[in-house]
Amino acid sequence: MKKIFCISAALALLAATVSCEKGVVETDFTPNETPMVPVTLTGTIPETRVSLDGVTPKWTAGDPIAVFTTDGTLCPAFSADQGGSTTTFSGTKPDGSTLGFALYPYSSSASCSGGSYTFTLPAEQDGTLGSAVMAAQVPAGEGEMVFSNLCTVVKVHIPAGMKITKIEILRSDRVSGSFSVNGSTLAVTPAAAPSGADRHVVASKSAGWTNEDVYLSVLPSSSKQLELLLTNAAGKMALVSKTLKTDFSAGHLKNATVPSGLNFSDVAKIGASTASQNYASTTQPDKPQIKNAGFEDWLDNDNLPKYWNSFQTFENGGKLLTKTLLANGYSSSNRQVKKSTDKRPGTSGSYSCRIWARSIAGLATAQGNLTTGRVYASNTSAAGTGNYNYTDQDGYATVNGFQNPFHMDFTGRPDSLSVWIKFVPKGSDSNHPYVKIEAILHDKVDYKSGYNSSDCTGGTHHIGEASNPTISGTGSNWSHFVLPFEYDYSTTPSFVLINIATNSYPGGGTANDEMYIDDIEMIYNLCNLRTDANGWATLYLNYAALVPSGATAYYVKEVAGGYASLVAIPAGQVIPKNTAVLVKGSAHTTYAFNGRASDIKGKTVATVAGNLLQGTLTQISKPSGTCRVLSSESTSSMAAFGTFTGSTIAANTAWLTQ
Repeated sequence: MKKIFCISAALALLAATVSCEKGVVETDFTPNETPMVPVTLTGTIPETRVSLDGVTPKWTAGDPIAVFTTDGTLCPAFSADQGGSTTTFSGTKPDGSTLGFALYPYSSSASCSGGSYTFTLPAEQDGTLGSAVMAAQVPAGEGEMVFSNLCTVVKVHIPAGMKITKIEILRSDRVSGSFSVNGSTLAVTPAAAPSGADRHVVASKSAGWTNEDVYLSVLPSSSKQLELLLTNAAGKMALVSKTLKTDFSAGHLKNATVPSGLNFSDVAKIGASTASQNYASTTQPDKPQIKNAGFEDWLDNDNLPKYWNSFQTFENGGKLLTKTLLANGYSSSNRQVKKSTDKRPGTSGSYSCRIWARSIAGLATAQGNLTTGRVYASNTSAAGTGNYNYTDQDGYATVNGFQNPFHMDFTGRPDSLSVWIKFVPKGSDSNHPYVKIEAILHDKVDYKSGYNSSDCTGGTHHIGEASNPTISGTGSNWSHFVLPFEYDYSTTPSFVLINIATNSYPGGGTANDEMYIDDIEMIYNLCNLRTDANGWATLYLNYAALVPSGATAYYVKEVAGGYASLVAIPAGQVIPKNTAVLVKGSAHTTYAFNGRASDIKGKTVATVAGNLLQGTLTQISKPSGTCRVLSSESTSSMAAFGTFTGSTIAANTAWLTQ
């Protein structure tokens, strides 16, 4: 039988079960039981424009129906004798009984109680014009039965050019499963509160539907909201939400046309499950920092910060000045480095480092110079090749009994160098207005850095560098600068050579130019994320990060009908900073989410709009039941979010609000 308000004939055999609390009625009768007599009934399916939309339903020969006597006994299955809108049904009934109610399709487990009949609408359907769940009262005298559809039929039109392999209808109330029907009014009542399984009906077709109509039956409801979850041939999904003009009344047909420009993506399930944790593990790699980067520890009567160097520990090779001039020129009062209480705003420290420029014996301006290495000066010309700062791998200077090194051990690969500066030029050298700041990562070599590059180290020893050649006067204000590292090689450095001077040009600037430096910090935009047993995790970072190879990040665009629509950020693209994401990779695998400026330079930054995920950088308290977190009920193909049952949310993780 082909009827528009139907589910498939094959699946319909599982549908519409009816039961009788008077006991299980066997369909096979023994000779000692009441003898059975043959009977023929006529059944019709009337067409109305509202319920069938112009399509004439027809019976098919052999269609089975369940027929009950007036005392609730289920007879053996009756079957249609021929096809058409009207047919006769042949069967048997207990001798002397009267028939009173019929359901289509037949189920041997059918029963009833007090004029109420129970049936089941299957969640799994085939989408064809098969058999709907129908019921009819058998008139007195066992006259013609008029069958009515107990369900609402949803017709989903799939446009040409789109191949859909799975259609799922979602609703917050019961859509399928066990229901009871009143034998007098044909009113339908759910047998129990809806669970996750019966909030949907689904039809699948491996070959896919295209340019055709697909039919699914759902139970009546006062709801007017229709949610469709569609799966295409590539396994991607799309949510279609539609508000209907009328509710899901029994016997009505609802039309739903799929938009041709629909965007398909992955989805996550939002279920009734609970989860006490985020099932994500983030670890931070080693983050080496510069020693005495806040300039709190001082040597040589507060004229030299610990682990730093300047002219008082410089080397001249006996070429630049006599020892007497050196002693006079760089006495304790003229060393161009001094502890200062002028500190940057918001610091937890008490001091900063002040350097300044001056003239020596009428020579070109001697700039203020601060380095983690050692100053070398052997040329009277400021631009001479014999003037540079360098890493002395094994050298130390004894200052106040402390072995102050001429090198800074360092094995990190930071993203950037953060530094606070106040630069107050006292002259008018408009041609050379910039200060010098550089941090060079290099391997095990006495690395030289000076104004004349021909005499300086480079090549494969130069692993990476952070610098900014355009920092000029900041007036009386402190300014914060972040200098990204650019990397030449992937090797791990052994040392960092930081050089700071009051001018970036040899001999540039004027006497008494002064510069304050505070709170130097290496910034590491790198987080190691480990996925759960199904390959999922959540992540939230305060920097833009590259999605690593083998992983995909998602943000949540929409939530409807128990599913979250995910928008992918593929490997090789950049997640914007402060963006909460869901991450998919291999099970129990650690992925490095790298935000180094040199690595994300030139990469596509994903456009994220309307993200429903939220995240935190630190562990926070959160009441149970106020959000949904990644659940262990996830599968390898679909993430699941469950109601949060804990009290704290882990750092660098994300969640969905309820």
